[in-house]
Amino acid sequence: MNGPGSQQRMVVALLVLAGAAAGVGLTMEPGKYRALAWVLLGFFAFRILLARLKQQQADRSRG
Repeated sequence: MNGPGSQQRMVVALLVLAGAAAGVGLTMEPGKYRALAWVLLGFFAFRILLARLKQQQADRSRG
């Protein structure tokens, strides 16, 4: 894993979040707490993707 914004780290982080979301879906009963957990996990996944896009844009601008 090269650096803080590397592709490998993003993939690992998203896989961990996907595993956590699967765990939430399998172990929690439907309701507001399960929905809240999914919203929070989705928020973290969105932040990871935004950080990766920002890194790619910075790499392109550097040339």
